Amino acid sequence: MFPEEGLGKDDVLRELEELSKDDFDPLSGRMWGHTYYSGLTDVIEIVRKAYVMYMDKTMLDFTVYPSVLKMENDVICFAREILKGDEETVGNFTYGGTESIMLAAKAARERFRKEHGKSAVPEIVLPDTAHPAFYKSAEYLGLKAVRVKTDEEWRANGDAVSEALSENTCMVVCSAPNYPFGVVDDVRSVAEVCEEKGLWLHVDACLGGFILPFMRENGEKIPDFDFSLDGVSSISADFHKFGYAPRGASAVLYRNSGLREGQIFVMSSWPGYPLVNTAVLSTRSAGTLAATWAVMRHLGRKGYTELAARVLKVRKRLEKELPEIGLEIIGKPEGSVLAFKSDIVDVFLLAGAMERRGWYIQSQPGSEKLGYPKCIHLTINPGHGRVVDKFLSDLRASVEEVKGVKAEYDVERILSDIQGALGMRPGELPDDLTPVNELIHRLPPEMVEQVLRSMINEVIFRPSE
Repeated sequence: MFPEEGLGKDDVLRELEELSKDDFDPLSGRMWGHTYYSGLTDVIEIVRKAYVMYMDKTMLDFTVYPSVLKMENDVICFAREILKGDEETVGNFTYGGTESIMLAAKAARERFRKEHGKSAVPEIVLPDTAHPAFYKSAEYLGLKAVRVKTDEEWRANGDAVSEALSENTCMVVCSAPNYPFGVVDDVRSVAEVCEEKGLWLHVDACLGGFILPFMRENGEKIPDFDFSLDGVSSISADFHKFGYAPRGASAVLYRNSGLREGQIFVMSSWPGYPLVNTAVLSTRSAGTLAATWAVMRHLGRKGYTELAARVLKVRKRLEKELPEIGLEIIGKPEGSVLAFKSDIVDVFLLAGAMERRGWYIQSQPGSEKLGYPKCIHLTINPGHGRVVDKFLSDLRASVEEVKGVKAEYDVERILSDIQGALGMRPGELPDDLTPVNELIHRLPPEMVEQVLRSMINEVIFRPSE
């Protein structure tokens, strides 16, 4: 595996080509998840060139590369403007939505500790549709996650949140939109509750922060979710989604610098230089920041508005045609994401049929115990406008292919011998995820977590040689 003598450049590049031969192409337009593709050649070119220009510069020490500090402030100004902040609004560039969320949670925790001391366990109140990054942050930061049930449209509201509050609440969470179904929470009603009680409200706009405002520019009725609501304290929004920057690129913003203070880490009591971190990572390439800055400058408000119009056009077409072929849209999607379930086909089998036709659509196993449906998640990109006819044609054919087919799942056998049942060897993924998704849907969530942790630890992330 580790060569005694280094290989030549061409040999290494050939190996990379061979390794990637079974991967989906994120720029093909055939992926409806895990990629955010503008469909514009110029955007791809400028992003890659800007990334390479700055890939060897670090964001660790802002005194070494003044241009890096300038670009960070510029992209935060862009985010602040479209998310309705003012001159008091501050923020930082991060390397992903999870990092943005974790930093906001840390800042909220530090404020709580100042006001209540360190004896109580701070609590995060969040909808059941909130991203797992909040639970991850709670686990890392010693917080308690308090789950709130959403309504029949999978939307959180102020009444439900109020019932979950306690004297230990340090942060309340809303999504704009949530990832599973693309529904924007009733942020206004939650913000009113938080403002009245003096509580920290974080809006997770990682998915919608850089497209919902531009959908509004296209005449779409988007509910208020940003700093225009007085009760909102902080917002996370990902540039690497509908900002069309490369991964990882995100932003965390605060209504004012006083709220951000608890995010910042400073250390001077050691023999080296004073370490100042505004993010979780210390040494990190400035390449993604430069690429974010470049695409922002290239597209401008008009460019983002036009791309949002393309996404809207595809979403509205899907909303019209999916029900016609027996696929039921879940909730009322308001952004660039929708999900569907079905009474006439097994959606896991449907995902497999679409993959055989060269499409990636994301299965969401849900949970039988918690009442979360099995469904398919679609993230809509501007580039999908070119392929939506073929996609819908193949989707109709796939529905007909699996209609009436009943998959037989031996859950006990799969659970008793995960590795053997899935035909997995160390370091490899199963060829067919259908039984895995069914297993996840049927088993209690705590058992699913235990099984997946064991699989990942013992099988998947395990060198094969």
